[in-house]
Amino acid sequence: MARLIFMLVAILGMFQTLAAPLRSRAATDAQCNSFNVQASVGITSALLSLGTINNGKDVVDATNILQAQLSLVNANNAITQIDVSEFGETPAPADVNSQVLSGIQAALTFLSKVPIAILPDNSTVSAIVNATSFATSAQQGAQQLLDANCSSAKGA
Repeated sequence: MARLIFMLVAILGMFQTLAAPLRSRAATDAQCNSFNVQASVGITSALLSLGTINNGKDVVDATNILQAQLSLVNANNAITQIDVSEFGETPAPADVNSQVLSGIQAALTFLSKVPIAILPDNSTVSAIVNATSFATSAQQGAQQLLDANCSSAKGA
């Protein structure tokens, strides 16, 4: 009888161990690099597009555009941490992918607050629309970085 109880407890313990939730595996390095490139190119393109705007002349209230630029710079700094960690020994911070995503999301929020309808110059409107499009593409890449559990730590 003791053997039977011991066997049942052992089997029950085995099933509980096998039923433990598993952490999702990270995507391959090639996939992570692809997502990183998509985010990086989108951020850089959005910054270049916003850089063509003369905040003193083209926009009545440049606060939202400046805040969007700062948010994109923060996201770009986080992407740079990922890139540097790929070639160095020091891994990027654990939350670097979420820093990229939050920076892009903040930029999109500020860009959505720019009153495009009252802007006097079509080139300014075009620059804001293009920057929004590039930032949206960057957001998709950053979200995929986060969803794929990409890690820049060596050997991870």
